[in-house]
Amino acid sequence: MAISENGQVDTNHKTQWHCLLGKVLEESLTTVNVAVQTEVDVVSGSPKADIILLRREGAEWTDAQKVWLADGLRDTTAREELLEFKFTESLTEEAIAQLFVYDHLYRAKQKLDRSALQSFLLLAKTPHSDILPRFGFTQTAKAGVYASSLPLFGALRVILLNELTDKPHNVFLKCFASKNEAWHEAFAVMDRQELSHISKTLAWILFGIRRIRMKGAMDNVKPIGLTPEYVMDLGRRAWFEEMMNTLPDEELFKVQRAVDIWQDGKQKGELKGEQKSEVKILLRQLTRRFGALSPAIREKVETAASDTLEQWSDLILDARSLEEVFGPSLPDLH
Repeated sequence: MAISENGQVDTNHKTQWHCLLGKVLEESLTTVNVAVQTEVDVVSGSPKADIILLRREGAEWTDAQKVWLADGLRDTTAREELLEFKFTESLTEEAIAQLFVYDHLYRAKQKLDRSALQSFLLLAKTPHSDILPRFGFTQTAKAGVYASSLPLFGALRVILLNELTDKPHNVFLKCFASKNEAWHEAFAVMDRQELSHISKTLAWILFGIRRIRMKGAMDNVKPIGLTPEYVMDLGRRAWFEEMMNTLPDEELFKVQRAVDIWQDGKQKGELKGEQKSEVKILLRQLTRRFGALSPAIREKVETAASDTLEQWSDLILDARSLEEVFGPSLPDLH
């Protein structure tokens, strides 16, 4: 369990991976009317379980919601989904039994019909080939998604992250896969798709997860230290550094103070000598995102104050048009 009797985080249990996955799902799904909980009361009076609950609004999963849902999760008709995520542990009989108990207790407490709840065991590591058949699990029509032929486990699904396809809707789960080629490909798909529709916060946490995995730090950092806040801050810095990589070496030297201020968080201030470089960074980002800029846009950026430039830089990740960065009243946007 994640919470001890005195309400403190219990550092003897590895809870942060499920929190990281929960944060990714929260940032992506709450904007399309899906509630996400990372601590779930499966029965009154008990500690909260380290599972993730998805609960949609509406009669069925919409196309807008399915954009964010991996295979298996997007294929059920159930209104609510329980997700048990195993990052470092192998599949065991106890894991299947535990999910079965969670499913039963939560459905009983919430007085849900069987059709209203589907439960999933998400596995970063691929288990031994004999354990899934032992419980009647065979692969469905979707790669990496397994269902049981035994009535007792009929409400459970197992998703092997290493086996999911490389479709864009799978990458948010697959970036947690254990095999190098699997999570590398997940991030490669994100790069190819550009994922311009994701929020700034989601982009930062994905950048953070990528930075940790690319540097091999997962073997050296205790999971209790990998909080969503830590990973998001790491990703914020990594995102800005990637933007900086588009500049020539001589420009990188000029904007060192800008890097320092970005890494400190939301601190604002005039970057007198470096403001010219700030302008160049923003113009480069805008051109990469929206194409050639009109003289009116370039003039507005070149004459803006430092804090205004920072505000526009924050808006770029979420914006789908120049109007969403500068406002609809600006003349001659293009």
